[in-house]
Amino acid sequence: MKTAARDRDATATRLLDAAADLLAQEGFVGLTVNALARRAGCDKVLIYRYFGGLEGLMDALGARLDLWIRPSPPPLDTAAGYGPVMGAVLLDYLRALRANLLVKRILAWELVQDDELTRRLGAAKSEAIRRWFVSVRERAGQAPAETDAPAVNAILLAGVHHLALREDSGGGFAGLDLTLPETWTRIEAALEGLVRGAYP
Repeated sequence: MKTAARDRDATATRLLDAAADLLAQEGFVGLTVNALARRAGCDKVLIYRYFGGLEGLMDALGARLDLWIRPSPPPLDTAAGYGPVMGAVLLDYLRALRANLLVKRILAWELVQDDELTRRLGAAKSEAIRRWFVSVRERAGQAPAETDAPAVNAILLAGVHHLALREDSGGGFAGLDLTLPETWTRIEAALEGLVRGAYP
């Protein structure tokens, strides 16, 4: 029985990995049941048996936190308070995102294609990241009462996403040359300054 469970887990993982590869290379238009089964080297029936179809597979893929961020946050000085903790987390997220071409391509596809699959993946991904951030925030303590932390964090995350995506498509934004290492040093310093200003 344990062997059957291991086989099932291994096949499910292979399907999820194959789906991530297809999304990175061909986008959602290339993610079909037949293409996924071919890429994973298994019968397409297993996609329905294990996930209930592509929609369920998107839910499972989005929930795979290791795909989107580093599951373990960087070492945090939680005694420093909410602002420094969130600043460290955002910097770590920016660095991890810039190094992950797969995730950047998936994020870019989500911006240009709106259908059931992209919505399911996006919702599951957002929920996984939200739970991760909640665990970090619990260690950081409360945000300043005068600051709308969810709105501020959303704006900062949106900026991180956009700049990381622009690095691979055009290489520049708002007069900044995103191909230069020194530009990213400036961006990281600016991000830290924004966090300090938002969370004094």
